[in-house]
Amino acid sequence: MSKRRKSQKNIYYAIYILCFILVTLIVILNVTPKKTSTNQISPKQTTQTQIQTKPKTIQTEQAKTTTASKTTENIISLTNGLEIPLCPAQNHTEDHEMRKFKNYTICYRESYEQAEWSAYCLSDFQLEKNTDRTNDFRVDPLISTGSADLADYRKSGFDRGHLTPAADMSFDETAMSETFYMSNMTPQNPQFNRGIWKDLEAQVRIWVKQFGKAYVVSGPVLNKKATSYTTIGNNNVTIPEYFYKVILVPVYKDNEDRKSPDDTYSVMAIGFVIPNQNCSDSFWIFTKSIDDIEELTNLDFYSLLPDDIEDNIEAFYILDEWK
Repeated sequence: MSKRRKSQKNIYYAIYILCFILVTLIVILNVTPKKTSTNQISPKQTTQTQIQTKPKTIQTEQAKTTTASKTTENIISLTNGLEIPLCPAQNHTEDHEMRKFKNYTICYRESYEQAEWSAYCLSDFQLEKNTDRTNDFRVDPLISTGSADLADYRKSGFDRGHLTPAADMSFDETAMSETFYMSNMTPQNPQFNRGIWKDLEAQVRIWVKQFGKAYVVSGPVLNKKATSYTTIGNNNVTIPEYFYKVILVPVYKDNEDRKSPDDTYSVMAIGFVIPNQNCSDSFWIFTKSIDDIEELTNLDFYSLLPDDIEDNIEAFYILDEWK
């Protein structure tokens, strides 16, 4: 074969190789984009997918938040005995004798010949009057050291003043009668007993109707030795210089909350310390925090509440919420 023909043949062979390579490249380029578009998501498609799924994520988070707020919502249990203060009587300390009646409880102090506190819970359904005042004043036979008697008050110039009011127990004859035990009596100035103290007792019943119930503790301020006070009668009944009353009420969230009266959304409390004398002023000017009265009486009120709630309501009160 001549050199010329051989050269032409090589040229043809090179052209053939180039064509084969070009066809192969075209095939590769045509197939690869199809695979990419089928199996991969473009950046634009990815953004659209994220935007579509984001609202579902938000809804899920909102659902979690709502559920959490329902399950962690603070519910305050109004435990039985919430009205009973902590005092040395719980440890059977001498000169502190606890006595429980049908509807109220006292702690009797023999050295003062009267109770240092008298506590009860009154609910709105108990405001219905079913009995008249019994006036059956009598010695309390269950006070181990003996209670004061009627003779101690006779011609003393002081009323046999109720700590737990008779009017608050008018829903039941036995409950009413038990308020006339002498262990529930304390020497009160007549104008005090029939004036400002009576007005405050009536206000408590208004609060019971308004809030559904009230936890009430009343007593004389006995913050000095018994021998430091003036006394009446053969039993040396101490004449207190001041009386206190503390009141705690539930604050139900709504009518639905009020249907379950043994727990509540919130609570609030207020106290009063009033001199045992004729007071022409309103009881409103004698308001005190529960902490103030605890310091004055050395008692611990409403101790069955959670500590954080107890600390808050006993340190502060908002007068307008009570008027």
